[in-house]
Amino acid sequence: MEYRSFGFYQYSITPVLQVSITPSLQHSKSFLMLRFRESTVSAHHNYLVNQMLVPGFLVGNPDSKDDFYFLADVVLQGESEPKIHSRLYDAQGAFVLEMEPKKIVKNPIGCIHHSFPGGYRIVLPSGEPLLSVQIESFANGFLTRIQGKLCDREGKLRIEPYYDAIQVYGEVGLWLKEPFMKR
Repeated sequence: MEYRSFGFYQYSITPVLQVSITPSLQHSKSFLMLRFRESTVSAHHNYLVNQMLVPGFLVGNPDSKDDFYFLADVVLQGESEPKIHSRLYDAQGAFVLEMEPKKIVKNPIGCIHHSFPGGYRIVLPSGEPLLSVQIESFANGFLTRIQGKLCDREGKLRIEPYYDAIQVYGEVGLWLKEPFMKR
């Protein structure tokens, strides 16, 4: 990484897309440091996750018959609806819901699916929201914002709301560049 200075600021040059600025101290002077993270952005559709735009992402193991997973698959040109596949558990590790795009596959506790213009919400029988998916349309493409506090089979928090998107914890299997379900 190459560092350059401009007045009282120091910055680094790397070929990436996202920048965050953090203050740091060096030689008793205040500097702003730019940190970079790699991000692959689609020209058509993206999800907002971990403060980045990504065409798709996977948390957990979709190949297992009963482990937690959350797959926000790549949306192809000409389509606008997000492709969410998931197997969800509560904070105690009890199975709550399995879903595919546009349908709930298994629903042992009776979650309720509410559609609204530009998205949908899945609510627990208690009335507490489980998952919210909202699609925003722009002149050149689409952005899907996901909200929800999702746990794995051990009850560990894997996804939680972060401002108007989500923060993912643990290992993220893939930052998808092409559809996962077509493999």
